[in-house]
Amino acid sequence: MTLFSHTAKLLKPGGEASNDVEQSVSQALLDLEANSDLSSALRGLYFVGAEEVVIRDDKVAVVIHIPFPQQKIYHKIQGRLVRELEKKLSGKHVIFLAKRRILSKPTRHSRNLSKQKRPRSRTLTAVHESILDDLVYPAEICGKRKRVKLDGSQQIKVHLEKSAQINTETKLDTFMAVYKKLTGKDVVFEYVD
Repeated sequence: MTLFSHTAKLLKPGGEASNDVEQSVSQALLDLEANSDLSSALRGLYFVGAEEVVIRDDKVAVVIHIPFPQQKIYHKIQGRLVRELEKKLSGKHVIFLAKRRILSKPTRHSRNLSKQKRPRSRTLTAVHESILDDLVYPAEICGKRKRVKLDGSQQIKVHLEKSAQINTETKLDTFMAVYKKLTGKDVVFEYVD
């Protein structure tokens, strides 16, 4: 039997050092892989980063960044995996987000060595929309409204399907705080029939 280090599930680019949150998430994933019914599903999976986001004074959420190609595999087991990780991480809300890259808008003076057009999936708007979809998964977004106030500030109203209210109702403030931290945009969630 081989022993794994606490960073066996963490694969950071450039060999960067891991922080305490990443080490605890990696250890929790290793424990789940060693002795749970998720062991076969977790075998080839890893993550590329984790961070804590403060929701309120008494509540903290853990955001786990996963590689984009593994997102579909994570989605298959995400419900059970989130429940197990929340138990292991002492009740903190756990959110999985795919790691995406935003490419800057090409200008006349920008040095675009590849000479290829920027894909739509790498635009700022597309990445922010995808982050919102990842946040509320497995709930589906039914609609969105953008409200512009008189002072120029914007607020996004996101309508979630009513069937997901049981699973996501307690996490709405977590979703709002994480989205605000990652994108800088205000968002409000509502349930629609």
